[in-house]
Amino acid sequence: MKKVKQILILILTAVLLCSNTIIVFADEKPSEGNYTQGRPSDQYASDEWKDQIRGELNRFYTDLKMRYKLTEDKRKRMDKIYNSAMTYMQNAPLTMSELTSYEAEIEGYLKEILEENTSGTEKFLMLSNEVPITSAQYGELTFVVLSLINLGKSDITDVVITPTVSNDRTKWPFDINQAYDAQMLPIIQASKDITDAFNKRMDIGWYFNVRQDVLTGCYPLSFHATYYQNGALVETDITTYINIKGADPEKLLIKDEDEPEKKTTNPRIIVTGYRTEPEVVYAGSTFKLTVSVKNTSKETAVENVLFNLEATVEGKDADATYSAFLPTSGSSSVYTERISPGQTYDMSIEMEAKSDLSQKPYVLTVNMKYDTEDQINISDAANVSVPIKQEAKVDTGAAEIMPESIPVGEQSNVMFSVFNTGKTTLYNVKVTYESTTVESGITYLGNIAPGATQNVDSMLTGIAPDTGEGIVKAVITYEDEAGNETRFEKDLNLMVYEMMMDNGMMEDMPMEPIEEETPKKKIPLVGIIGIAAAVIAIIVIVITIISKKRKAKKHKEDMDLLDEDDV
Repeated sequence: MKKVKQILILILTAVLLCSNTIIVFADEKPSEGNYTQGRPSDQYASDEWKDQIRGELNRFYTDLKMRYKLTEDKRKRMDKIYNSAMTYMQNAPLTMSELTSYEAEIEGYLKEILEENTSGTEKFLMLSNEVPITSAQYGELTFVVLSLINLGKSDITDVVITPTVSNDRTKWPFDINQAYDAQMLPIIQASKDITDAFNKRMDIGWYFNVRQDVLTGCYPLSFHATYYQNGALVETDITTYINIKGADPEKLLIKDEDEPEKKTTNPRIIVTGYRTEPEVVYAGSTFKLTVSVKNTSKETAVENVLFNLEATVEGKDADATYSAFLPTSGSSSVYTERISPGQTYDMSIEMEAKSDLSQKPYVLTVNMKYDTEDQINISDAANVSVPIKQEAKVDTGAAEIMPESIPVGEQSNVMFSVFNTGKTTLYNVKVTYESTTVESGITYLGNIAPGATQNVDSMLTGIAPDTGEGIVKAVITYEDEAGNETRFEKDLNLMVYEMMMDNGMMEDMPMEPIEEETPKKKIPLVGIIGIAAAVIAIIVIVITIISKKRKAKKHKEDMDLLDEDDV
């Protein structure tokens, strides 16, 4: 339905432009926004009011084109709607409420087209449209400024901008008689909106000499940019424009006819690309750098070509400065005898990255010197940017385990320190324990900065006895800037055993009274008296028997004495 309405608006716009008839949208309602505040909404819009509303639509559409990479099809469709709407708002006799409603509806159509099959193509590093286009004249020196803004929601760092030089004067209207170094910016802050981005913009610039043979026109100037955003390396191209007042084409033609021998221009050697082996270069490692260069001339060969690679001077070692990259052979020069017209040549050199380099891209200047049949010692230069990474390093202190031996069901306290011994931040550091004998959760340490320490304090619960080895494995995991996870293991001596009880332990253990499940039976009083009488009777009988035995024994002894007296 929206697409049908969009088509109807475009048709009505075309009809208006041809017939100048008045069109009123019956279903449009007056806007109650700030645009009509304090103004009668049913009055026809003045030219000033139309200019204001058209300016709002212009800023809205410009912001969309800056923030998003539009396909050619989307751009054409959006341009068609935008241009028709701008013309319609300029010429149609609309009331102020109709004008503001129409502008809001056009914004909705533009958003609909933008969101079709959109998959996260928002850009971050952009040129501010607040800076006017530079103007220059042929044969003069000019200063080109890039006013860079960050439209993202996070800061971007280590920004490197390099001019994209071409021997084609329609693509690069300046003389190539010097090395155009890359410009670097440490950070461009994030922004909330276009206004905030403009307030945080960063400006960089170069001096260029306009060619004598350039023609009048507006020329695009391309620059290559690399930067880090949320730890990831991003590459993009930035284009600005320059208005140049060129030489008279007829005078150039007459001059070329009078001096045909000067038609031939000097050949140029440009850098078309580079690669490293390995692809990711770490500080302190050795890598092979291959730079591809091309002779852009279609007629003239270059000979005795000498390349000299010069890395950025990074710091001091005692009293001497040193470069970020040093050739392993001791020489940073590469020589080739000849590069034919249009030919590409790959030069390779093995280099070592200094171990104390920070994690960021480093500029490497390729200085070139060569001869032709007519000239000698022609100089040229180009720059490449080599990203350097720092290897993440982690170490741990001695573990303190209390106690070192626990029965099943009991806990032990494990404590040790985790050190970041590298020069890059460790992200999302966490500690887990791998063993069939203990159970524990995850100890999360967060991010650990270079040179910093975090302490682990975990409680491990014994769940099963071990088989005698008494080893529990602590696993430390952490991520780099790109989210790649690394694993570090540490063995801990912790014995888990099954609790065993012997008879001695049973006697030592206090016995708790056992509650009877059934109530105790009480003995009647008569039974107790009977038992007591029986015990007493038994005692009397035993005493009587003993007394009788004693009397009989005494009587026998007396009789024996009497018999002896009679004798």
